[in-house]
Amino acid sequence: MLVTVWRHGEAGGAPRDRDRALTNFGAEALGKAVLRFKDVIEAEAQPAVTSIVSSPWLRTLQTADILGGAVGVTPRSAAWLAPNAALKDVELIFGLQEKHLLLVSHQPLVSELLWYWLDDKALAPLAPGGWASVLITDHGQGLGTLSNSEVHI
Repeated sequence: MLVTVWRHGEAGGAPRDRDRALTNFGAEALGKAVLRFKDVIEAEAQPAVTSIVSSPWLRTLQTADILGGAVGVTPRSAAWLAPNAALKDVELIFGLQEKHLLLVSHQPLVSELLWYWLDDKALAPLAPGGWASVLITDHGQGLGTLSNSEVHI
């Protein structure tokens, strides 16, 4: 399964963390990043995104909507991608029958997933709007490989 892990775009402030919205800069940067993402998918003949799942917090919902609009997939939200999520919570993706799953979440989960699947803590953490695609053969540490040999941070 191909899994793209995407950190939400730059967000502003709000009284509650869960209500932080994307900044104009964050939304514009995501628009540019998703164009690069689509180019990579096409250039490397990767499968099209079949599903987008995001954290239910505002900035991730907005990020997922921008990405979904660009790739023609309606996103859905899941509590197991909220900021308090743990690596074990994400294991349920292996019960899904997806060719290319795009996950939108928060730090530290997004980077922890990459470090776990790639067994490489030397990778820089994902910045807001950053993403990486990993081909995962099975669930477990070190059982993934970067699909396009780069992390987009």
